[in-house]
Amino acid sequence: MTGRTGAGPSATTRVDCGDEASADPPGSWSRLVTDDPDEAHRWLLAAYPEHRLRAFDRRSGVVFRAAHARFGSASVARVRYPMNADNDVSTRDVVGVAEVLSGGWGVDVGAGEVMAGPGDLLLVPPRRTRAILHRDMEVVAVELPLADVRRVAQERCGLAPVDLRFQGLSPVSPSAAQLWRNTTRYLTQVALPGAAFGANALVQAEATGLLVAVALATFPNTTMTEAPTRGAGAVAPAAVRRAVAYIEQYADQALTVTDVAVAAGLGARALQQAFRKYLDTTPTRYLRHVRLERVHTELQAAEPGVGLTVAAVAARWGFVHLGRFATEYRRAYGRPPSQTLRS
Repeated sequence: MTGRTGAGPSATTRVDCGDEASADPPGSWSRLVTDDPDEAHRWLLAAYPEHRLRAFDRRSGVVFRAAHARFGSASVARVRYPMNADNDVSTRDVVGVAEVLSGGWGVDVGAGEVMAGPGDLLLVPPRRTRAILHRDMEVVAVELPLADVRRVAQERCGLAPVDLRFQGLSPVSPSAAQLWRNTTRYLTQVALPGAAFGANALVQAEATGLLVAVALATFPNTTMTEAPTRGAGAVAPAAVRRAVAYIEQYADQALTVTDVAVAAGLGARALQQAFRKYLDTTPTRYLRHVRLERVHTELQAAEPGVGLTVAAVAARWGFVHLGRFATEYRRAYGRPPSQTLRS
């Protein structure tokens, strides 16, 4: 967005973590509190450079509040915009989801405006969105690269990337909407702000993948309606062994199923089918199992009194949700991870 020049005489601004969101290191938060509309628009332009302000009402004495963070290839923001504005959007390969907390927020995808009110979720489809509409609102907005969404759709659902299409802007059910809210709240309020988690590249990548998977389960799209592509036929056990070796060698990195498939000389769908046939699991679950074993080994080897924590080790191996991690650990090893660390 672009604002007009000349701040009012009463404008006061506080900026944390840098003036421009795009300049922040991964995992950090850029924050702004101001009653200067021009300052607010400059901040928004830094966070969302593809937006261009078309019109807005300039009110005095209102306070704009925003926090924005990038993690992995995704971003999340909470914005309180106490004015009305229309913003043109250039074509973007981004899937967005907005949770409206107050006021009104909407999109124009070429078939008229669609507005959402407090408590609603609204999808911002890639390449189709022409305008974003702000109506004295507060929202939590997540942006996911289309390339990641397509990749996960192919890896998990067997859908060819070109066949992925979103078919509606509202959640498929109230329970799906609540899953999205729960996921974003946990990531933004618990996981990402934590020192052991937010700055960890592996955690960021896992968080992005989690949000993509939940978005595909929340909003109507062709992974729900179209048959998956078939694999390439029989896969030799040697290809699975290559995949397993690759996972075990690079488990500390932000691996995707596609990465593993390429290393094994297979397509993602064929790899999924081969893991089910030979190992009775999926590549994703096998990777998680390997990482759990690495956590167990580190906790066993930890020297007493060095200050190592379960959270730090879990984060190092990409476990985003500590509660679920602890449950998996207890199921695998018969005791909580904290007990292993103390023994």
